[in-house]
Order: sequence, then C-alpha cells, then structure tokens
Amino acid sequence: METMSMVTKKSPLDGVRVLNLGGGWAGRVAAMLLADQGADVLEIDRPDRESGLEDALLARGKVVSSLNLKNSDGQERALSLAHTADIVLDNLGPGRASQFGLDYSRLRERNPSLVYVSIPGFAEYSPLAQTAAWEGTVAAAVGVYTDIHALGPVLGGAPIFTALPMASAYGGVHAAIAAMMVFLQRLKTGRGRRVEVPLADAVLSAMALLIMKIEGQPRRFDLPPIDKAMTEVAFPILRELHTQLSDEHRHQITDYLASFGWPQFGNHVCADGRYIFISAAEHVHQARACLEVLGLLDQLVAEGMVVGSPYEEGGDGNNINYSAGLSPTWAARLRSVMSERFLTKSAHEWEALLRKAGVPASVVHSADEWLESPAAQAGGNVCELEDAEYGRVRQTGRYISIEGAAAVSPALRPRRSTNLLDWSGPRLPLSSATAKQEKPLSGLRVLDLSNVIAGPAAARVLAEFGADVIRIDAPAPQAGPRMTMWFGIDVNQGKRAIILDLKSSEGRAVLADLVKKSDVVIHNFLDRSTDQIGISDHQLRQINPDIISCQVSAWGGPQGGPFKDAPAFDPVLQAATGITVRYGTSKAPILHGIASCVDYITGFSAALGVAQALIARELGRGGAHVRTSLSMGAQLVQFPFMVASARQARSAEPSGQSAVGYGTHYRYYQARDGWAFLACRAQDLDKVADLLGAAEPTDQCLSETLAEMTCVEAAGRLRPAKAASLVQISRLDELRENTTIDLPAQFREGEMHLAMLSSAHPSGYRVSLPLPTWYRFESEPCEPLTAAPAPGTHTRSVLAELGLSNSEVERLLAKGVAHERWEILKHYLPL
Repeated sequence: METMSMVTKKSPLDGVRVLNLGGGWAGRVAAMLLADQGADVLEIDRPDRESGLEDALLARGKVVSSLNLKNSDGQERALSLAHTADIVLDNLGPGRASQFGLDYSRLRERNPSLVYVSIPGFAEYSPLAQTAAWEGTVAAAVGVYTDIHALGPVLGGAPIFTALPMASAYGGVHAAIAAMMVFLQRLKTGRGRRVEVPLADAVLSAMALLIMKIEGQPRRFDLPPIDKAMTEVAFPILRELHTQLSDEHRHQITDYLASFGWPQFGNHVCADGRYIFISAAEHVHQARACLEVLGLLDQLVAEGMVVGSPYEEGGDGNNINYSAGLSPTWAARLRSVMSERFLTKSAHEWEALLRKAGVPASVVHSADEWLESPAAQAGGNVCELEDAEYGRVRQTGRYISIEGAAAVSPALRPRRSTNLLDWSGPRLPLSSATAKQEKPLSGLRVLDLSNVIAGPAAARVLAEFGADVIRIDAPAPQAGPRMTMWFGIDVNQGKRAIILDLKSSEGRAVLADLVKKSDVVIHNFLDRSTDQIGISDHQLRQINPDIISCQVSAWGGPQGGPFKDAPAFDPVLQAATGITVRYGTSKAPILHGIASCVDYITGFSAALGVAQALIARELGRGGAHVRTSLSMGAQLVQFPFMVASARQARSAEPSGQSAVGYGTHYRYYQARDGWAFLACRAQDLDKVADLLGAAEPTDQCLSETLAEMTCVEAAGRLRPAKAASLVQISRLDELRENTTIDLPAQFREGEMHLAMLSSAHPSGYRVSLPLPTWYRFESEPCEPLTAAPAPGTHTRSVLAELGLSNSEVERLLAKGVAHERWEILKHYLPL
C-alpha cells in the first residue's frame, strides 16, 4: 500500500498551460508568479523588444520566443498555442488582440474552457481606454505622483516622481489572482471565462487607505493629526498659492507639519551616521519595549509620561502608547531624548537590540545592500540563477512558497529561449462538470486570524471572490485603533467578526470546530506563537487534512531565514530593501507611502498563493501550507531593481524627490492647466515633439511648448502617435470628487474609469471606499462587499452555527472564552 510519504509531490500548478501575449511588465509579472509554482508558461515577445537585466527575473521558469504577430505565420503559431492553452494573458494593448485574431470572442469558439485575462492600462469602456498605458501615465491618472508622499496631499506643489512600477507590480498580481480564481472555477464547471484587470484600478487597490474618506472622522486619524481648520481651510488655500510661496515659507510649513510626526515611528541617525527605521508607535508591547531598550522608559515616566492604552480618548497628552495624542511638548521631549540615545550606538547594534526585544526595526539599506545581505540570502529571500544572457543573476527568491502532502513549490528555473515554442507536456483532462456558475469561492469558508493590513487584505480578496470569511480577534488588541479599526474599514470588508480567547483550552476547542468546517486559515503569527494557540500548519492538518493554511510574516523567505520570527510592518521593510533610499536619498530616506507600498501587495500575494493551493487541492494534491512575507512583497513592488549581475548594470534608477522621470521622453511637464505626464519611446521623441509643435525634442523646448497648452489639447495632438500618451496628473481628492457614487448601479463604465462608493457605515460615519473594479467580469456588475463590522459583532451567530445552544454560548461569554466586543473600545473609531 502506498503511504503519503511515498507519494511523489507535484508542483501546485503542474500541467496548467499558460500563454502570455505581449511584452508588457504586468503580464510578465503575472506569468512569472504562475511559473514559480510550476505552470507550463510560454511567453511570446515582440522581435523588437529591448532586453534588460530584469528579464532574468521576469522570464524565469518560462519558455520564451519572439513571434511577429503582424504577419500570418506568427499569428497562426500564436493561435495554435492559444487553442490548446488553459490560460491566456493578454497584455498586448488596446485592440491589439482583436487585430491579431487572438481576442477572447474568437478563441473561445475553439477553446470554450479557456480562461482569458485581459490586462489593459485603463478599463475597456473607460474614457482613457485607448490611451497608451505606460507605467508613468497610469500612475499619473491615479494620484501616485501627488499623494504617495505623506505631505503631498497637504502641501500640493510639483508632483514627485517615483520609479516603482506600481501599475505593473499590482496589476501583475491581480492578473495572476484573476487567472487562478477563474481556472479554479473552470475545474468545477468545465467552462472558461474572460476577466479584465485594468492597471489603473489595480493601483487604486493599493491606495484605498489614501483615497478613503471618512466624513468627520476623529482628528487622531488624520494625517497629520492637525486641527481640521488647517486641513480643510488653510492648507487648501496654500496648495492653490504654492507657486507664490518662497523656499523659506515652504520650510516653515514643512517644519510645522513635521512637529506632528510620531517619535516612535521613523528614521533616527545612529553613532555611525547610518539611519535606523523604527515602527513602535501605538502598540501595547512595542512602544514600551522600544523605550526600555533605549533605557528611557523609567526616566520618561519619572518626568510625567504614562504607559496607558492606545485606545485612550482625551487624556493629558502624555501617553507613551498614544502617539497621535501626544502634546507638542511631550512629543518634542520624546523625540529629543530618543534622538540623543540613538547616537550612542551604531545602527546595526540598535537593530539587533530592538529586534531581540520584539520591536520592528531595520537599518536603512539601499537595494544593492539588501541583495547582498547574508540574512536575505540565508532565508532564500534573495537567490541566484544562471541566466544564458547575463550569467549569474542575483534576484528575488520565490515570492510565494507552497508545501503540502502531495504538492510543493518547485525549485526556481532560469528562462529558456527557443524558436520552437510548444507545451512541455499533455494538457490536463477537461472537466465535464456542469456546476452552476457562481463566484469562484462560493461555498468555501475562510478563517482570518491576521491583523493590520497584509493578512486581512488577503482574506478580503477571498471574500471578493465569494468566500465566507470569519475574522477572529483576540479579547484585547495589542495594536492601536489606527491599525485595527481604521485600517480595518477597508481590509475587513466582506467578513463576519468574532472574538475568541485562543490562550484558553476552550477557545482552542471552538477554533478546532471551526477549522473542521473551513477550507482556509490565514494568519500573521510568528512561528514561535502558532503552536501556543493551535494554528501551526501541523496542528491544523491534524484537525482537517485538506485545510489550506497561509502564514504572512514580516521577514520570512522560502527557507525561513535568521529573522523569520522578528516582527515588522510595511515601512520597516521599505527601509530594509532600498525603497526609502530610492524615494529619498541615503542621507534623507523618505517613506513611499504607508501600506500602499508593501502591505497590500503582500496580502494580494498571499491570496494568490491560497488560490494556487486550492487549485492543487482540486487536482487531488491535498491541503497545503502557503507562506509569503512583507520582505517578499517589498521586492515584488520594486522588481526591476531587485536584480544584480557582474555582466550587466541595472536599468536607470531615478531617485530622490527632485526626479521628474527617466528623460525628456518620459517625465512630467507643466501644462497651462496643470501638470501632465508625457510618455513615449525614446526613438519616437522627434515625432512627438513635432506633433506638439516644439522647436526641438529637448526638455526646455517641450516645457515651453506644453506650458502654452491645456492637457486635453496636448493629448489630442499626440493621437497620431499610437505608442505615445500624455495624461493629466490627478490628485486623489480630485479622483474621489469625480468618481464617488451613492449606489453601485450608478457606476457607468463608459463615463468613469474608477468608482468610489459612499455609504453609511457601522462606525457611525459616512465612508467612501473604492469599488473592487480591479476584477471586471463580463455581464457581471461590480458589487461592494459588506461593511467591516466591529470586533465580536457575529460571535453569537457563528457559535450557534457550530451547533452550540444558547446556554452554551452564554457560558462561553461568561467565562471570557468568547466576547461580543472589545471592552477597551468605547467607540468604533475612538474619539
């Protein structure tokens, strides 16, 4: 008899055929994420596409070939492959697939089980649908250049360019998720489907917390938490007058805003001149532990500060755990003594001491320093592959790791180029099932034990595809209300909420009963904690052998690594992996937004891993353990820069707050009615300058010419240049004003390329959030998820579903095993 230990493990996606059409980054990212899990991926390149060092990363695990889709031979070969593919990724650009006979309507005639994912820059029926979608033009349209910098929405002024390819990174992950979810559905129904993943919408999915509006929210949640008369009256006026402000005025305003910064969150200079970044604000353990490591806690308490609750309302402005409520005097005092103390040791010394105490911290690194880090290499966060063109290429390791009884992520493989493009093995048997066409995850139950953003965002994605998600909170939160309640308004949509004490045996028994009836468990607990509360993969599998467990950690790589049990948050990983140095400088590193950079892409990656594991389970490969981390997400969002080779330098890497783009052909300019982003191929710059009427294709001439035109006029002149585009740079508040609706049915695809839904909320405030338009199915309306409930809202009803009687539920509530609310939470959003 064959035992499970004798079973030969297959890759999660072994036998799944994927055809990627087009050389755009987003489609290549999506295809790479599928190839990393063993899918049979064929990638068709344009013959004239310029290669770069990032190709060694993006094409790994694939078979790549150049085909000219403009001639009949190339079209026939691509058509033959598409007819036998399981998944087609269309990244060709507006209307191109149709021109080449590779659109879904034609392919499904011969391949009705085909999963077809279209990845345009802007949605098919939106006003910008025909716009050439460069990374820069997509970013310009959705507030990336105006709102990523923390003070951008307040100060206004010139846009701030970022080289991070957010559209391609987030678009690639969402495209991969869509492909996997629809393929999972196909395994059950036998039918294929088309889904559209617009890059602009994908970026907005990462910026929900920046564009979200909570009308009249308590000031503590404003960024920065200054008087509303300033944010709603004075600063809008200053934004309009920014061209008339002197440098001295700007410095005074910046210094004023900086005074509201949290001392326990940000960069500090150390004895060796290097920066360390810490994130220890508004957390019961971490705020205290940070000051204990620095040797300052007793001193500050003696001076009059207190160690209270981060959920405190009001107070005397002296609560160490309530950073947003510190008085200017106490904030200045705390900042001063911390800065002095950090100057007594090197950055690496402080990093070791803080991490040992469980405080999220990292020395600020450049991208090269991260790639050379022994710790990153030991964990497999960074690896090396032998590339035929570039030799040994250091690059990001496998973003998602999956291991189960009969499925395991394969070893990474270098790309293979060939002129004989064909599938490596037979096609998976096609299902003859005729199940009802419901949402892909309808009928599946997910237990979400994670907190903050990444893990909850993963579970929310599963809810978007129809899963029944139950959020399980502890009786008393460690993190403050910004991380639990305010962030949760976005990431906890579509879930039910219960409170269980998993430190008690009875609480763990209730959890076990839930696990028996569930399909997926998501958490962000560290390894050292999972055994204590009964959620290690081994423990979960003993309860339910087919369970998919998913762990989202901070530092863990495919092989774990020396820091796998250290906590951290999005900003710490930005600092560790080179993002803050690139957005600022090594002497003045700057955060690239909060959450919109690393957290969401990590959460979406986790959701992708769960979908891939569910596919493996559906193919008879059993349950599995899925792992990813913020460190892997931080590398994915900056994928072109996470490569290094002795043979070839990386592509240009614009950095700093004064960067305007990559060159004359790809940068922002000031038009008569606002800022605009121009993007074209370098070889097309002469034509673009001529169309615009510029005397020469130079920065100065184009600047002078565009300054005399409106954005609409300039964009119109560029229409004959199909590969060029000019898009007006939008602020998020402008987007919100132009796209907010009160009912989902008001979303009109032909007139709006994005949508915000404004509705009443359990918090008591009116809340505006993006509709999940990043997944667009044909003939299916875009529906909002239910609003995020308060902790414990559904404790009684969920326990009743388990079969507990009213008296049994009352007993658990009386013993404190279960709760219906957090005692410490007086209001949904503390005042």
